[in-house]
Order: sequence, then C-alpha cells, then structure tokens
Amino acid sequence: MPTEREKQILDLIRQNPMISQKELAEKLGITRPGVASHISRLIKEGLILGKGYVLPKKEYVTVIGAVNMDIYGIVSDYPVVLKGSNTGHVTTQLGGLGRNIAANAAALGLDTNLITVFGSDDYGTRFKEDAYRRGIDISYSKQLPDRKTSVYLYVNQGDGERIIGVDDMRINEFITPRFLEPRLAGINASKAAIIDSNLPAETIRWLYDNVRVPMYAKAVSVTKTPRLLQDNLNLEGLVINGVEGSFMASVKIMDINDGKECAEKLYDIFKTRIYLYLDQMGMIMADRDGTLYHGYEPGLHVENTNGVGASMTAALAYAQLRHESLDDTLDLMIRIGGMTMATGKSVSDRVGTLLENE
Repeated sequence: MPTEREKQILDLIRQNPMISQKELAEKLGITRPGVASHISRLIKEGLILGKGYVLPKKEYVTVIGAVNMDIYGIVSDYPVVLKGSNTGHVTTQLGGLGRNIAANAAALGLDTNLITVFGSDDYGTRFKEDAYRRGIDISYSKQLPDRKTSVYLYVNQGDGERIIGVDDMRINEFITPRFLEPRLAGINASKAAIIDSNLPAETIRWLYDNVRVPMYAKAVSVTKTPRLLQDNLNLEGLVINGVEGSFMASVKIMDINDGKECAEKLYDIFKTRIYLYLDQMGMIMADRDGTLYHGYEPGLHVENTNGVGASMTAALAYAQLRHESLDDTLDLMIRIGGMTMATGKSVSDRVGTLLENE
C-alpha cells in the first residue's frame, strides 16, 4: 500500500504525467532524492510503470504463466511407427500457456499485462520481439541471465491427437511469491487475473490468498493440474481439457453424457464454474445449476489442438469483462477454439475477426 506521501505523488502525477522529480520535490517540500526513493517504490508496487511516470492502464487483464518455445512434429502416415522414423513435418513457434492466453487476449482488444520469466537466449529475444509486436505489456516480466527459455517438445497425429509431449520448464520455478509480491499492486489493479498450472504450487497458493480481483485458471497437463486444487482455492472459473478433466474426476469420457458427468464432478471438486472442452465434441460448462453444452460447428477442420485452451481462456476473460450472457460466452469460446484448431499456429492470426460483427 502506498504511504500518504506516495499518494500525494500519485495525485500530482495524475494531474501532470510529465512532471519532473524537481517539480515534485518543490511542491511537496522534500528533497529530490526523497522523491526518487518514493518513485522507485511506486514502480516496484506497480502503481506507475517505469520512466515517464506512466500510470497503469485503467482497464487491463494480467496473465501470470509460462512462455516457451514449442517444437512440434505432425506425423503424416498412419498408423504411427513406435521406436522408428515417421514421415511428417516439424515446426518451431512461440508458445507457452501464459503467453498464448496473453496473445489471444491482446488480439481480442484487451489491454494485457503478462508476468512471466524467460531466458537470455535466442528464444527469449524472439519472445520479447513478439510481445512488443502484439502489444503485450511485459514490463513486469523478467529476463533471467544464464537461463534458458523453457521448451515444449511434442508429436501429434495428423488429426491433432497428441502422441507424446516433453517439457523443459524449470525456469518457471522462479515465479515465486517473492517474485510476485512487488507486482501485487499491479495485479490487483487489473480487471481480472489469469493463471496457469505451470506455476509452482506455493505460488498458486499465494495468489489465492492475495489476489483480490476475479481470477481464472487454465489447467495444463495431468501432472500439473493438481497444483490448482488447494484448500484456499479462489477462482471464478477453470478451463480444463478432456484429458486433464478425466484424470481429476476419474471419469472416462467417450461421449457427451460422460463429459457432462465429468464436468459435474469437477465442479464438486473445485467448487468453481468449470469449462470442460473436448476435442471434436465441444464445450461443457458446469456450475451449481447444472451443465450446459455447446458443440463445434459441423465439419470442423482440425490441424493442431495446441493453443485451443489458451484461446478459450482469453475469450472467457473477454466475455466476462463485458458482462456477456453465459450462452454468448460459450459461443465465443467455441468459435475461437475452432478457429485455433483449424490453424497450425498456437495463436490464430484471425482472432480479431471474431469481433468484427459485434
């Protein structure tokens, strides 16, 4: 929390964002080094954004999660030959659940802050350049010296079905409560916060205790999803896929009815609204009033399922901030998910077109 003196400084900055430290010192009757000390603290607390005394945007979302480089192969032939070579193609592209959510949110027109860590390598440089190009604010992120940006390696079948994935995301262990504490004021100045389960369990617990704005989560992987389930859980909604949902609820999903049963059990477990999305089937929402199903459009082309959940999570935040109805929210989530599946990219270039007729 800012001190009384710092509140006075913020007030003067709001009146004149171009005010100098010398002018602030003269108006407040304190020394210039004293002003500098207060300014430094306000920057650490996220109440102003660095040089120029830029005040945080009035309406923005904060995403806290992972960025990584995706290296993926799509096998052309079927059946897949295990322990042997398979014809296909291999691609590298920026990914990471937090980054993908932020990229989709920015494409939907939301002012978006992304808090993450990344390495001092070529992948880290590519991430920074991409974030600036997309208009994602990474002021609160940190580039760590002598560390590698995380990498996710996976192989899919031609229909988008995942065969295997391997991640090297140890750098995310640096997103600790101590790392986030100076950024808390900025997080709580958001309209909403979005997290993913790549974060360490202790960090998720700290966020549950300290974030005061609506918070949404995207589950990722059966090994990391349990990190979201804590006794102080503080979520407005959880986006989760069929593999993770089936694991957490112990329900085998073969059809829509199985999906509804799974979503209901997930609601009983997490006590928050569940958005369960199933490849080829659609989205099932579950809350205390029951379930609601929205299917994908007929004839949906599937090229790559990576990035679908991230796009849906961004669409959820967008719809909630604009007080859309539940039906309209699910419709937008389904449309953006289908658009993402139809491209080989983790973030579709056409996301912005979803809003052209709204």
